[in-house]
Amino acid sequence: MRQFNLLMSEKGHNVNFNLEEDLGPPAFFLDAIADLRIILSAYDSSLAPVEQDEQEIRSILDISLTPYLEHCDEASKPLPGLSRWIMLVNCYDLAKVVKVLEQ
Repeated sequence: MRQFNLLMSEKGHNVNFNLEEDLGPPAFFLDAIADLRIILSAYDSSLAPVEQDEQEIRSILDISLTPYLEHCDEASKPLPGLSRWIMLVNCYDLAKVVKVLEQ
C-alpha cells in the first residue's frame, strides 16, 4: 500500500492541465480512473480479510481519487461559469462510476 501511495502522489504532482474542448474529464483524470479501476479490480480479486475491505477501499479512494478531483477543480477555474460546472459534473460523474464499482 505504501508503494501505491507514493506512486499516486508522484503522479498527482506531474499532472498536465490541458482541457478538452468538449468539457469532458481531462486526460490526466481519465488516466487516473483507468489506473484506479485496475487497482480496485486487483484488490477485489485478492485474498484480503473482509473486515479490512471497507477501510482499505476508502483509503485507496481517498489517496487516489481526491487529489485528482482537486486538480479537476483547479483546471476548471479559468473556464466561464457554466462550462466550468459542466466539466466538473463530467469529472464527478466519472468518479461516481468508480465508486459504484467498489461497492
